[in-house]
Amino acid sequence: MSEKIRLTFLPSRAEKDSPRRIVEQRGEMAILHPVGPVYNPVYFDLHPGEGNIRGRHYHKSKTEMFYVISGHCRISYFDLETGAKGSLEMRQGDMATVLPNCAHQLEAVEFCQVIEFSTDDVDYSEDTMPYEL
Repeated sequence: MSEKIRLTFLPSRAEKDSPRRIVEQRGEMAILHPVGPVYNPVYFDLHPGEGNIRGRHYHKSKTEMFYVISGHCRISYFDLETGAKGSLEMRQGDMATVLPNCAHQLEAVEFCQVIEFSTDDVDYSEDTMPYEL
């Protein structure tokens, strides 16, 4: 496993200044990044099926976070510096953090809804590099 990717299940009602989920009868609220700026927040969904993959790139300096709202997906990765590779299963409530120089892609195991964001303000045209896993 690479040190450049980590998967965390967001706990319910955790520390005030940490990512957490608040699950109540009326619904769920996920606080993904409670302190500091967030850049390029994106919602996307993934449909199962051959070729339905998002990502296939790495970032030279950007750290990316992916939070699974619902469903089940797989994030595959390749650490360009160490050669470590693998995949992690992600389900509702999971958040993956992908550090720079770690190629990654996401594919649905079942229909999946995801929020992606970064804490780094970068020029995406210069920082995002295509990479086939």
